[in-house]
Amino acid sequence: MPEILVIRDADHPWREPAPEWLAQQKRSDPGLVYKSLLPHAPGMPNVQRTRYHPRHHEAPHSHPEDELICVIDGAIHFGRQQLGAGDVVFVPRDKTYSLRAGDDGAEFIRVGLSDLHAG
Repeated sequence: MPEILVIRDADHPWREPAPEWLAQQKRSDPGLVYKSLLPHAPGMPNVQRTRYHPRHHEAPHSHPEDELICVIDGAIHFGRQQLGAGDVVFVPRDKTYSLRAGDDGAEFIRVGLSDLHAG
């Protein structure tokens, strides 16, 4: 059984996306930065804090795990809905979706829920 962990945001630097990801984006897209707060590990969720720059558009994609997206600042357009601070979205594994930041950008915490009983 995993131990209780305290994760301090200040201990993790902001990072730029990988060059392969950047190559897929439109040149005019302002992009994003992120922090890996809890990396992938067997039996554990993975957690990232992401900052979308104003009007960033995340192209349709999916993940091989269930995930929670918890908006902490700004606005994210998810389909026809606009989400703000305190709103949470659950996305099932392998479900294709897209996100777009509002005019002032957005920040959110993404929790990837892989098989938490593995390992």
